[in-house]
Amino acid sequence: MIQILNKLVKSILPAFLLLASCEKGGKLPADYVDPFICTQGDHGQWIPSALVPFGIIQLCPDSYPGSLTGHGDLAHGGYDYSDSSLRGFSHFHKPSSGGTSVHDRSGLLSIFPFTSAPDSSFLKNPVAGFNKETENAKAGYYSAHLTEDDILAELTASPHVGIHRYTFPEVKEAKIFLFEGNRGNSAYFSCKIVDEYTIEGNMPVWAGLYFVMKVNSPIISTTIWDGNAVIEGSAVEKIPDGGLILNFGDLKGKPLEIKMGVSLTSIEGAYNNLAAECPEGKGDFSYYQEKAFGDWNEKLSRIKVEGDNDEYKTIFYTALYRTCHLPVVISDVDGKFPGYDGNIHVAEGYRHFHDYAFWDDFRTKYPFYSLYLPDIYREIVKSLRDIYEQVDNAYPFPDSKHNVHGPGNGFGYAGKNGYSPYSNCRHEHMLMSVTDAYFKGLFDIDVKTVYPYMKRESLWQMPEKYDTIGYIPTRPDRSGEYSWDSWCVAQVARDIGNNEDYEYFMKRSQYWKNSWDPSIRYFRARAADGTWLDFPEDPKINREKYNYEGSKWHWRWNVKHDIPGLIEKFGGRDSFVKELTYYFDNDLHSQGNQPALHSPYLFNSGGAPWLTQKWVRKILTEPMVQLYGTHGFFPEPIYDRIYKATPDGYLLEMDCDYGCMAAWYNMSAMGLYQVCPGIPVYQITAPVFDKVTIDLDNSVYQAKKFVIIANNLSKDNIYIQSATLNGSDFNRTWIRHNEIIKGGTLVFEMGNEPAKNWGTE
Repeated sequence: MIQILNKLVKSILPAFLLLASCEKGGKLPADYVDPFICTQGDHGQWIPSALVPFGIIQLCPDSYPGSLTGHGDLAHGGYDYSDSSLRGFSHFHKPSSGGTSVHDRSGLLSIFPFTSAPDSSFLKNPVAGFNKETENAKAGYYSAHLTEDDILAELTASPHVGIHRYTFPEVKEAKIFLFEGNRGNSAYFSCKIVDEYTIEGNMPVWAGLYFVMKVNSPIISTTIWDGNAVIEGSAVEKIPDGGLILNFGDLKGKPLEIKMGVSLTSIEGAYNNLAAECPEGKGDFSYYQEKAFGDWNEKLSRIKVEGDNDEYKTIFYTALYRTCHLPVVISDVDGKFPGYDGNIHVAEGYRHFHDYAFWDDFRTKYPFYSLYLPDIYREIVKSLRDIYEQVDNAYPFPDSKHNVHGPGNGFGYAGKNGYSPYSNCRHEHMLMSVTDAYFKGLFDIDVKTVYPYMKRESLWQMPEKYDTIGYIPTRPDRSGEYSWDSWCVAQVARDIGNNEDYEYFMKRSQYWKNSWDPSIRYFRARAADGTWLDFPEDPKINREKYNYEGSKWHWRWNVKHDIPGLIEKFGGRDSFVKELTYYFDNDLHSQGNQPALHSPYLFNSGGAPWLTQKWVRKILTEPMVQLYGTHGFFPEPIYDRIYKATPDGYLLEMDCDYGCMAAWYNMSAMGLYQVCPGIPVYQITAPVFDKVTIDLDNSVYQAKKFVIIANNLSKDNIYIQSATLNGSDFNRTWIRHNEIIKGGTLVFEMGNEPAKNWGTE
């Protein structure tokens, strides 16, 4: 035990000294990251994984019982902060939105360290307790002390390599169990000993998962777990529920270091990735831990926030960190990646990204990337071009669960026979992110080669058969959403000179109006013959009969591309602001889900920007009453902050959904929000920081900085009184993307009363 504590002190000491030195001149952005935020219960669904920005490796313990059976819908990513036992350390996870399967949410390709002799019950479901008091995580690093066998487990990563360090007690044999992890998601497990330091293998998941494992101590002996018993052998060949037990003997205090290189293309790809990212003799675990931290700090340093409230900084930089988890780079270091067509392709001059959830994060994360990570956004656009070219068909997600009709509650792409090269969530509104990148100058490919696929996506989502009636029967939510997509296609069509398509898709972009019932001033379901269908007696009820994950109030603001048209439907700005005020004053807003995330910014368009400032600030920093979960009312209303720096960091049932909610916080805390991707304009509100600096000195924009300053900002002084942009008076509640990326300074003078003469034109 003394040896373990000494090792723990040694591992923490460098970070402590770095922290002490940084505090004198200010902490580093990555120092503010707390990976445990949003890892408890159904509060964000994140995990404290060791990873680097956009790396395919998300190395993390699978906690018990949360990842298996213990907490119902919780621990979607395989980890729950409430648990104090674990089932192994897995390299592949799917955090923030849904689990890897219904019954087992653990990750894939797992390692379990131990010293005691295994038995059948242990290997069928390995579980060990760990010390929650010494559990530690920071950007690029995780550690836990396994109490039964007195083992210190430490994890870090590079993009394609999971890096482990296990410190075992002396005199005992050091062993690990190498197995597939989530056994329900893999038909079998195969691996073999290549030499006393090398193991290679594969699993039949996605396009194929190939791995090469290197260890720093020789393997003394091996046995096989065949799913029922321990047998002799050194190769596991297509064994369901199988694994390999490796014995390293008494390491005499020397830590066991493991490097697990992976690839989705081949064993050769796994070897290449491992050699490129962790070359022989390059460095030990500490070297890669420091490198991972440095990679994170480089990304997070692109935005600097200043002010006295460290809690706000912790929430901000942890949210910023979460926006860089997904999607992930699935291409190898040589550019090879598996495509939807089942073939291996090569990404030349960029990395190929995969694993998207566009319905969630097209609203916030990708517009945010255009300021924060435009270089990454460019690579993603090329990756989406690849997907468009390779997919064979699109499919709707099932709609029976929520008792709705018409097109399903989601939209995904697939190759032949439903083939997908890697895990993915959703694709609908992908074209909105493509459109937004195009109009922000983040295309360095010919848009004319992508436009036909954007058009196809729009027509797949809302087929031409609906043109005769101008809406999707029984689905006012989808009629509105796919009107956005049609608008995007129209803008690109006009820009490339296709006037015929422009006129056609602009007509379709107005289909949202055909689901608006002027007699009640709500969106309402209609039958194919035009008949209005039943409407709830109280529109705040979320029954999900004709719309998804929201009440009639939440979907009442379901227009992004034509807000003046929506305001007109309410009878003008005064009436619009009155209804929007009632919505917020009576706790009808749901911040825990996506459909109405933009609604607090609509006060700007209604001529009451002080109300945008009031409600955005409240959502960011103050307790609020929340009535709604994802699919209906909470059993009891919740009064709490929406964003907190705690393991239950988000509102109950508020999945982060691939960084969507994190990016909403980041943008809003900076004082900017883009309501409609494709319109390169940001709405303005008051920031929560005294100063925000966006570093624009990158390979895309090559400007210097854009700075936002809030003079006299305080808890009470939340209202913008006046503003200047680069020294000139600034009296509007929006700013163009091109104005920001040129660099400059936007200064707000703050006060404690609404300034109703500012920004109301």
